[in-house]
Amino acid sequence: MKKLVIPLILLLLSIVLLGVQVLDNYERVSKEDAEEIALEDAKSKGYNTAFLWKEFDVETRAVYVYSADYNKDVRAWKVFLDTEEHPDIMNSPALIYFISVDSGEVITTINALEKEG
Repeated sequence: MKKLVIPLILLLLSIVLLGVQVLDNYERVSKEDAEEIALEDAKSKGYNTAFLWKEFDVETRAVYVYSADYNKDVRAWKVFLDTEEHPDIMNSPALIYFISVDSGEVITTINALEKEG
């Protein structure tokens, strides 16, 4: 029985470590969900013609972004949106959303349509 203690402990530790690694990579909010959240939020703010910006083969991707609410960098989906009102000559998206991978909340947005002042 004593011979089995060390292998059993090693087996249990490896299972725990594997589980932690899998949980760390698990994304609660999928890429598609994040895109839908961004589109719905944009439309709720009056950008009724919002659509996914696909110029230059840009795709939604996972990034880290600073969250003032959590006072740290959080893992988020970076979603690029454009609107009919945004001129094509700008060669940039009208809106960029950062959607939390864990909760689906909007962490922050970059809005090229807002005018300063």
